[in-house]
Parts: sequence; C-alpha cells; structure tokens
Amino acid sequence: MNPLEREVRAKVYELFREGAVEITPEVLTERGGWTREMVGQALVSLHAAHRIVLKPDGHVWMAHPFSSVDTGYRARIGERLWNANCAWDALAILALLGDGRAEGPNGLTWGVRDGQVRPEGLVHLVVPVSRFWDDIGFT
Repeated sequence: MNPLEREVRAKVYELFREGAVEITPEVLTERGGWTREMVGQALVSLHAAHRIVLKPDGHVWMAHPFSSVDTGYRARIGERLWNANCAWDALAILALLGDGRAEGPNGLTWGVRDGQVRPEGLVHLVVPVSRFWDDIGFT
C-alpha cells in the first residue's frame, strides 16, 4: 500500500466511524483534499488488494467490518448505529468502538460489555474463512 492509499483508506474508516453510510469518491476528494483522479486510482488499488470493496458505481461498499448497505446486521452503541456485513463484523465494530449490541436478522442480538461478548444467539459461518473472498458479498 502506498502512502496515498493508506491515507484514503484511513479516511474511509474515519467516515464510517463518524456514521457515514454513503462514501463516494467525491466525498473522499472533499474531505481529504486530493484530486478526484488520485482518489479513484487509490480506491481501485485498495479494492484489487481486498482492503476495501467497491460497488459497481465506484462508491465504497465495504471496509471491513463496516458496510454501506443494510445487510440486517448492525452494531449499536447507545443511539448510534453502524451497518455490518455479517454477525462477525457487527461484533468487530463493537471491538473497535466500544461496548454495545450486535444485532442480526430475526431479532438475534449479542451484547458486548467490558470487551466480552454476551451471546444471546449463535453465529454460524456458512462459508469457510479461506473462501470468503470467492464471493465477499455473499459471505
């Protein structure tokens, strides 16, 4: 990763942490002070290296554990809410940002307090970890 890619990636994470849902190249250009071409090249490179995932329109879809789309999995700290890609990622957001609740479809929840998971449901990974990137959107 070159220095620009590192800075663009850090800005993506900063925006997700702040609660952004739609992260576009234009937003990154504005917030980072780079040119649109610089941002576009950095995003494509980060995507190719599996450091982020882009939507077909070039907007950021995933920067694990954050997601720009509602998958039914989220992390909640107080009134703040972040989209996650899966149950595992919802827990990872809490590991990064603090104690709260990981929520999944059908009312599944996992509490995290003092850094410890308090399961109220099970997480079942249907794809082996070694195969995640075969179809990261499904995984």
